[in-house]
Amino acid sequence: MKKIILAVLFVATTLSASAWSANYDKAVYLVAAQNFTPETKALVAKYVGNDITRASNHLSWHRRNGRHLESEGWHSLHLDANLKHAPKDENDAIVQIEKALEVIRNHENHDKATVSFAIHTVLNLMVDMHNLSNVFIEGIPQSGTEFQLDISQCSMANRPIRWFKHSWKKLWTNRYQTFHGNNVYSPQMWSEDIVCMWGDKQAEFSAGSLNDWATDIGTYTKGVYDRLEKEGGRFIHDTIQDLEPLHMSCLARAAYRISVLLNANLK
Repeated sequence: MKKIILAVLFVATTLSASAWSANYDKAVYLVAAQNFTPETKALVAKYVGNDITRASNHLSWHRRNGRHLESEGWHSLHLDANLKHAPKDENDAIVQIEKALEVIRNHENHDKATVSFAIHTVLNLMVDMHNLSNVFIEGIPQSGTEFQLDISQCSMANRPIRWFKHSWKKLWTNRYQTFHGNNVYSPQMWSEDIVCMWGDKQAEFSAGSLNDWATDIGTYTKGVYDRLEKEGGRFIHDTIQDLEPLHMSCLARAAYRISVLLNANLK
């Protein structure tokens, strides 16, 4: 029984390890859908359903039900030291997105289930490749891992800073959600914040190719790691607050780039 429990816990950990908060995922999809062409919107509804937010964590759902188990490693983005896309094998987000786009471009020649899975793949992996905790950069051993770092509590006047251990992945994946009261913020509210903060950058974020986007997200990822190294592996509370707009910009990038990909390929 103990072995079974441990196995279940291991599977649960691996299934959720690459995902952002479900509210973040859903917010990204809502913003993307706002920018679909009428044709894209109709086809997404046909293959995914009228509620695009239900696409959240679809690949994890398939693995949990014993389907497409090989997709576990797809969520990561691999870059070389120059921040160029450098996958070693098929376990890479862009590699799988490109394969899915080939199916989507030829959707009339495939059955509905195949096209549906391809669209879900693009939706899920575009979100995950913009999560800095999923980005591996050559020469930065901490990148793409759940390494520990020290974070300060909000400092009080005339009191020494108190440090506590925190996981990098937890910091980037869900720390900012706690600033807004965890589940108090709905996906719709998050989507409104994304547009309010970064809507004027839509054209800039949407420009370029998948490889350009990989370098773009790699640049921001390396910047955060450089800052962490400069600060001796510690982030004070003010630093974490300073990085929140960057965190939100990653969500915006994912949303606007999803709409570009599906508008261009799902016709």
